[in-house]
Amino acid sequence: RPSSTTAIDTDAPTIRARNHQEQSYYYKALPSSFIMPPSPLSRRSKSVIALTSALAASSLLFASLNEDYRPFLRTPANNEQEHRQLLQLNSFNDPKSIQTRTPSPNDILDQARSGFMHNTQWCRPPEEDVFPAPPIDYNQCENPQLIHMDINGGMTSYLNKILKVAMWAARDNSCFYINEGLGVLNEADGGKHFSHSKLGYRLVDGQDTYIVPFLSRYFGQMGLEKSRFEEMLASGKYDVITPSPSDINHHDFGGQASLTTNDPKKRFEIMSIPQLGYTDVERVSLKKHFLRRMFRINADVRDRACHRLASQGLDDEYMALSVRRGDKVTETSILDTVDPYIRLAEEGIKSHFGGQVPTMFVATDDCSVMQEFRDARPDWKFVSECDNASEANGFVYKEMKLWSDEQTDAHFNKFIAEMIGMATAKYWIGVATTNVSYWVYFMRSLQATDDSFIWADPPRVPGLPW
Repeated sequence: RPSSTTAIDTDAPTIRARNHQEQSYYYKALPSSFIMPPSPLSRRSKSVIALTSALAASSLLFASLNEDYRPFLRTPANNEQEHRQLLQLNSFNDPKSIQTRTPSPNDILDQARSGFMHNTQWCRPPEEDVFPAPPIDYNQCENPQLIHMDINGGMTSYLNKILKVAMWAARDNSCFYINEGLGVLNEADGGKHFSHSKLGYRLVDGQDTYIVPFLSRYFGQMGLEKSRFEEMLASGKYDVITPSPSDINHHDFGGQASLTTNDPKKRFEIMSIPQLGYTDVERVSLKKHFLRRMFRINADVRDRACHRLASQGLDDEYMALSVRRGDKVTETSILDTVDPYIRLAEEGIKSHFGGQVPTMFVATDDCSVMQEFRDARPDWKFVSECDNASEANGFVYKEMKLWSDEQTDAHFNKFIAEMIGMATAKYWIGVATTNVSYWVYFMRSLQATDDSFIWADPPRVPGLPW
């Protein structure tokens, strides 16, 4: 809990900002002593940054299950509302070939919790955040509606959907369950719902098998535990629904079939989840804080990932470059050169790093790009999990079914380190053709500004995640 608080000045001046269509949006300004200093904007971002960067910098919130805490709002509130000013901060290569530099068990924790990475959000327990993020009690639900969902896609594809469903369930005071196996849910369900978890599916000696549980290998519990779900089904008191991906995306906490928009009325829509103490909080901040409470990386996985990142020399603010190739070439057009990244990185160096070239952290499923980057700018320092592991020809989702448990862990430990590395970067450049980008956007801190999140390939629907 923060040691001190400062009341918000409800008479603070109103600031006017315009988006790319010259629409106006008004919000209450932070006291000037708390506002982060503005950065010069890159040419690519000038059309929308006047609105989005200012709002993102000021869209902080605080919520807790404890009664003595009240939500921290960036929106007007009634006179009785307690405000707390808490801003104190200015084709696939066989995974068996993966070789990981593994520190001894005794030094992982100490090294992960020292230096620059120690002070970053995702390398510390959620409860230690400036805005503490306590875990969610998924068993507290009074609504007889019981939401069941499968994980039928890749990791971040379904983490994005789980986030939306979890917010949906919390708002409606419902419970939800993630089915990670195969088959009907329960005899009591009458066989109405059939599950097939592609993320944990493995083909072993010609037999269909599943890694169950899968998500909890790396993350804290999300949704009901299986035993509790089966108890609720057997009671006959609950109406099970299995929303389709379309249902999830069209829900209030989804994106209405689009993942990006420049419309501030959508991106910064005021929303509430009363059961968790969120009242009148704008959408982007709400999603970011809720994600931090829901998405809890297991401590051993987190510490190992942060050690891996620290060992690459990430000891100061850096830039992240996200490159997705692999099986994406079969789904959509992809960037086949690193030139757009270099051009945009040069803009970001001028606008956010005072002209000094920072370390470049490259997150990729295709390690061959490392040589491309190093050839393009020999004087820059590029680091990557590719220096710890090898996915030389790109990740192919459909080949996951052939992986052993060891291969699976090697891949996802690398991937989690990359997610933390991307979310922690001061400046991020990536592509809109992967769900990784949208997940990382909401992993970024509440203070992260939109002028430091740059598309290398503009999405089909212009804009930023919402």
